[in-house]
Amino acid sequence: MQASGQSKETGDCRGSARSAAPYADGPVPSGANGDRKGKDNGTTGTPEEQPAAKKGFLTRVGLLMTTLIPPGGVIASAFNLASTSIGAGIFGLPSATNNSGLIVGLLYLALITFLTIYSVHCLVLVGERIGVFTYEGVTRALLGPAAAHTLAVIRAFFGFSCCVAYVICVHDIIAATMLNVDAPKFLKQKSGVRLLTFLMWLFFMLPLVIPKQIDTLRHVSAFAVVFMVYVVGVVIAHSCTHGLPENVKSIRLTNEEDASVVLFNNGNRAIQGLGVIMFAYVCQVTAYEIYYDMTNRSVYKFTVATSLGMLMACAMYVLTSVFGYLDFGSKVTGSVLLLYDPIAVPAMMVAYVGVLVLMFVSFAILLIPSRNALYSIVDWDPEALPFWKRCCSVVFLAGLALVCGLFIPGVNTVFGFAGSLSGGLLGFIFPALIMMYGGGFAWDKVGPYHYITTYGLLICGVVVVVFGTGATIWSAAVQ
Repeated sequence: MQASGQSKETGDCRGSARSAAPYADGPVPSGANGDRKGKDNGTTGTPEEQPAAKKGFLTRVGLLMTTLIPPGGVIASAFNLASTSIGAGIFGLPSATNNSGLIVGLLYLALITFLTIYSVHCLVLVGERIGVFTYEGVTRALLGPAAAHTLAVIRAFFGFSCCVAYVICVHDIIAATMLNVDAPKFLKQKSGVRLLTFLMWLFFMLPLVIPKQIDTLRHVSAFAVVFMVYVVGVVIAHSCTHGLPENVKSIRLTNEEDASVVLFNNGNRAIQGLGVIMFAYVCQVTAYEIYYDMTNRSVYKFTVATSLGMLMACAMYVLTSVFGYLDFGSKVTGSVLLLYDPIAVPAMMVAYVGVLVLMFVSFAILLIPSRNALYSIVDWDPEALPFWKRCCSVVFLAGLALVCGLFIPGVNTVFGFAGSLSGGLLGFIFPALIMMYGGGFAWDKVGPYHYITTYGLLICGVVVVVFGTGATIWSAAVQ
């Protein structure tokens, strides 16, 4: 995206990156070579400083939000990182837990939470040291242009996969709703549900990808996380009043015929849920953008923000995995959205409407970075691109996402592929390599903790890519 603008930095970064180890204790000071000063977003003024005519309801709400969550602060960054992770992937976690087993699924969540925090720490630590604040720019500076182009392709694939997953989630919500309402028979069939999904895409999703930029992530991130808390609460309440009391009676250690809930699974099924869980944690794609927007940024503050954001995500993932699995047991084999009756449960209908809105916005937020990553591969400047050419490119990508979303059999297939390939590479392998090539990576310089954890991050990334992708292919072939 901005790789072409980093050519001058690249030449300077190689020497400075290798001359000193960026792993000293404490935050790395700003002002490193090529550093860009962070934006001071906290200068909106107090209510007394603003004209009385502008003190309407929305202004007061905005001032309140600015006071509670200051732009560029640790809390705002934590919400941005959490909202980047928490999305459609949360609805595939009960199925992933069913595949892996309840205990194994929880172990996956705990391990990936820790490794995600550490991988983001690696990215901003090296980026701050060499003074480059884009994923492609850091990769180009340390690993070369070929690696930067590879990263751009992977980012484009991940963004596109997310858009496909959002289309499938919209399809699942419509299918679950139409199944329980008095509607024409055609609308309850696959072709009718696909028609309604197409109309949703045409009127609510496609228009949002036409603009050159959509700067909504900062404004909706807190709402997105808070609303997903509501959705998780509805999942817990539904589980306690429906399937949980019965399913807890048939919990088994391993997979048995009469088991509704399994604690440990084995074979390919145990690995099959790994890609889905990994998909739910990929926040590295926006880490540099969020870090650059911090006020008085430092590696330490951003690591704290990442820890808060990922712990929020982990808490919601654990609750959704446990209660969603205990609610439906072995019947949950895809998106949990398909198993609820929103007509009979009004609270779930409210949740479905909110999820639809989030899917519409997230579709645009993730399609535009995917589009820009493809632009960087063919050396197109997004700012100078003619309107008609931009429209053609985004309509083609959005249309391709729609077609894939309508005909791919299940959302977990998308989660598995995107999580295993993109998540393993973007989330674990590239951050580990950036840490290793960031300069002075030796046992006596970085210490045993960084040395062992970085290699563990790299090995886990390889395991996710190889075994996670293989298990997803096996699952798709069996189905």
